[in-house]
Amino acid sequence: MVFDLDIFNNNIKYLMEREGIGSVTELAKKVRLQQSTLHRLLTGEVKDPKYTTLKALASYFQVSPIDLIERDLQAVPASSSQDMQSDLHALMLHTVPVLGNTQLGHSGYWSDMQYPVGTGDGFLRWPSCDRDVYALKCVGDSMMPRIKEGEFVIVEPNQNFHPGDEVLVVTSSGEVMVKTFLFKRDGYYHLLPVNEDHAPIRLPVEEVTQMQYVAGIAKSSLWHP
Repeated sequence: MVFDLDIFNNNIKYLMEREGIGSVTELAKKVRLQQSTLHRLLTGEVKDPKYTTLKALASYFQVSPIDLIERDLQAVPASSSQDMQSDLHALMLHTVPVLGNTQLGHSGYWSDMQYPVGTGDGFLRWPSCDRDVYALKCVGDSMMPRIKEGEFVIVEPNQNFHPGDEVLVVTSSGEVMVKTFLFKRDGYYHLLPVNEDHAPIRLPVEEVTQMQYVAGIAKSSLWHP
């Protein structure tokens, strides 16, 4: 992820105009950032901005952090109503199997089954475009506050993911975790823990056996036997 100050400033200016935001002070209040922090970022005083700061801005404008700093957002074509309708038609309410022999969380482990084949330890009802969608139950409190014990992570293995998306990561040692995908570079995956107070981590590509898109977090009340 390369921070391009000119692209970033142009995108912020465009997005502020689009949202009717008249000043950096107003933007800082809306995004809940310190005005001084935002000012240093826009003037280029900060050469390597924190991902959490970029994510706060990107989330407010509903764009990805990587697009915010590397892509001219004014050149991105808007989605057509026809595209939106086709996406809606593809979205179906699935009976999502829970992989009961896989644990998500501290000391969790991955089973030999890579994707569900219609069976599991109960199920959830969840809208998805992925016919192979499945769920994992979180055990322990290692992923709080983002994911609480007893909640379920919905995984869409056929969905592409992008920087800023949450992903399920399975390592060669069988460890199962949820991280925010940042980027892949020089043979490493750069990831952010679900608790963003913790520093980013990196994992060698050869140690990651699975990396799949996390579509959402489901409450335990949605589980059916």
